[in-house]
Amino acid sequence: MTKLNYHKQNFFKNTYCIFKAVDPQLVKNKRPNYTSRSGSQYFYTDDGVYRISSHWGRAATCRWRLQTEATSFRNGTKVGFANWSDFHKDNEVEKLYFIKKSKFTHTYEYFHKNEPSYRATFVLRTAGDTRKVLRQLKTITTETKWAKYIPHDDLDDLRDYLIEGLITTNKSLPELKREY
Repeated sequence: MTKLNYHKQNFFKNTYCIFKAVDPQLVKNKRPNYTSRSGSQYFYTDDGVYRISSHWGRAATCRWRLQTEATSFRNGTKVGFANWSDFHKDNEVEKLYFIKKSKFTHTYEYFHKNEPSYRATFVLRTAGDTRKVLRQLKTITTETKWAKYIPHDDLDDLRDYLIEGLITTNKSLPELKREY
């Protein structure tokens, strides 16, 4: 399958992308090429696009995240840049996403199969199935009451087993709990 080439006329149509946070000075005193109804501003270059926005994640028909350090906020608005090659197709029906621990947020996040960090050991899922597993991972990593129903001696070991199983197999959470 050939990868679509994204550019200023199509990057905003059903795409996934992780923008990198950049210094707001890079677009200071520049005029945006486009401003959305929600107020996000876009600045096009030959290499990619700068986006100034107070909201990231789901943007219209796109899934756009911002990779940032907590200190890069500017009045709630953040500036990100993405190369045109960082955009990937997105839809609800294809198995396009895998889950891994983000080295930036140290939480489990979804990533597109066309990203360089993809490994065959990760299970690919649809967007809906990925959201379901992410909710399960959040519960496993932040709560403890679920563990009282599973015989175990070490909560960290149990968590590691369930997390690894959810990320690298198609087994359901109840199935993994029974196998532990």
